[in-house]
Amino acid sequence: MSTQPTTPASSGKKSILDWIEWVGNKLPEPALIFLILALAVVVVSAVGSAAGWKVSPKQPTTIKVPKLDAAGAPVLDEKGNPTLTNKLDERGKPIVILEPLHKPVFQTDAKGNFIYGKDNRPLPVIENGKPKEEYDAAGKPVPLEIEPRSLLTTDGVYWMITSMVRNFTGLPALGLVFVSMLGIGLAEKFGLFSALMRQLALLTPKAMLTPVILFIGANASVASDAGYIILPPLAAALYLAVGRHPVAGLAASFAGVAGGFGGGMFPTAADGFLAGVATSAAQIIDPTYAALQPTHNLYFKIASAVLITLAGWFVTDRIIEPRLMRAKATGEEASTLHDMALTSQEKRGLLVAAVTFLVVLGGFLAMMLIPDAPLTGKGQPVLPDYTMGYPDQLMPAFREAVSDRWSQAIVPMIFFCFLIPGMAFGFVTGALRTQKDFIDALYHGIKSIVPVLAIAFFMGQFVNYFTYTGLDRMLAYAGGSMLVEADLPIPLLITLFVLLVIAGDFAMSGMLSKFGVMAPIFIPMFMMVGISPELTTAAYRIGDSVVNIITPLNSYLLIILVVLQKYKKEAGLGSLISLMLPYSVVFGLLWTGFLLAWYYTGNDLGPNAALTYIPK
Repeated sequence: MSTQPTTPASSGKKSILDWIEWVGNKLPEPALIFLILALAVVVVSAVGSAAGWKVSPKQPTTIKVPKLDAAGAPVLDEKGNPTLTNKLDERGKPIVILEPLHKPVFQTDAKGNFIYGKDNRPLPVIENGKPKEEYDAAGKPVPLEIEPRSLLTTDGVYWMITSMVRNFTGLPALGLVFVSMLGIGLAEKFGLFSALMRQLALLTPKAMLTPVILFIGANASVASDAGYIILPPLAAALYLAVGRHPVAGLAASFAGVAGGFGGGMFPTAADGFLAGVATSAAQIIDPTYAALQPTHNLYFKIASAVLITLAGWFVTDRIIEPRLMRAKATGEEASTLHDMALTSQEKRGLLVAAVTFLVVLGGFLAMMLIPDAPLTGKGQPVLPDYTMGYPDQLMPAFREAVSDRWSQAIVPMIFFCFLIPGMAFGFVTGALRTQKDFIDALYHGIKSIVPVLAIAFFMGQFVNYFTYTGLDRMLAYAGGSMLVEADLPIPLLITLFVLLVIAGDFAMSGMLSKFGVMAPIFIPMFMMVGISPELTTAAYRIGDSVVNIITPLNSYLLIILVVLQKYKKEAGLGSLISLMLPYSVVFGLLWTGFLLAWYYTGNDLGPNAALTYIPK
């Protein structure tokens, strides 16, 4: 039967899902969406420049008061001066106010033209470790006003042409994804992930089959999109083999893989992409904001994997499976189940890979914990011009932003933790025999992200056009000031953002492409009301993941449908969406509530990943 969606006009019954599917299919591909957005920035910059648009930015800052000891006396520093601390409100939170920014004195060349940095913004004159401010005739600081810089000028067109390659190669997420996928793709090519999933599933008792399938699915994102292809048919056959309905296994596995894409026990290549984009967005407001690492949501991801497992277990065993009819395995399914058994080489390969993984991980832990080891202590920060500098050579704000050395090595850690065990597995199973096998496996990882490269090229143009014109800061400061003045509770803002991402998922596919659109707008705005980029990213994960299960824009939905039709011949896309809808609703409610509860605990979302942003 055909699985192609019909238009509303061609069908007598027009459900809301039909309309969503039809509208979604009419949207351009993600790469073209970023091209359209880039062109829109060009037009808006010209219109805004001609119309004289201006924004007077206000910077969030805290009120400083003397720190008092237990007796109520001021605490003095080593020079005898009072130590200052943030003034707190009745809830114990730092009070944040908005102060107008002052116009800095910019560096100029011999002709009087501004000198621009690699972030496409004029470079200020640094005096006593901070930008020098411009004063008027009365000796008062001149308020800063941001105006859009048109791209439809001689200089603007020249910049667009000459910066095209740099806009792409300078995208922070690009290197993170490339390096991670070299190791992950090699392990996938040699069959490590397939063998690991099959072994875990086959060793599971019948009563624990559902939670194990869900937990494996929630962690399958570490193997990119391989979980969509490997786990659902495996789970369906396993359920059938133990006398349970195969469609329940299919549903549980798909819910784990798609719904749990934002969770998991390990950092993934997608985490690196999100971290890179979020860092660029955060530095719109605070150029000294330390770069987010792929582990920025790790604690929350681990807890989310457990939450998705438990919630999916309830939905599968209490809602989905009781509504399904029992079915018996056919000869085709029985042979498929037989093929799932691991060979002796694969079993030995898993053992060797596990030992190798522990050795590699132990090596990195030694470098992190042994005094004076390479990953111990504070690292060299990356400056705005992408050079490295030691803390004593930097202005004060950047000295405070220096992070631990190990946190700057997360992506290489991911690379080696998958590359070396993957090679060990390949040696034992015979998949890795020649140097060509090794190189082909590396190519495999890169091939899997070719669509991401196409998207990243146009995303790089859009993001840098946004920065060059100044529209990013204008929107961030204007929107952020409105949020501060509205004084909405942070839990309400988090919930509304999750709902916005959910709505966007029905119009634009792809976790990474949507984040590329939303991050430069919402991360700076939310920072102005005290929401950290890490918390915004966590909320984004929830909104994106819970709709992955049912959105017709999920390209893997049709692959899952093919598996479903093996057990329900009459099933169509609507059947699959209605089957998965309970997971989406339950995940959305519980996961959002879980994030709000996490917020109230005040615990970090990952290593050095606070919930709140407190201006310096």
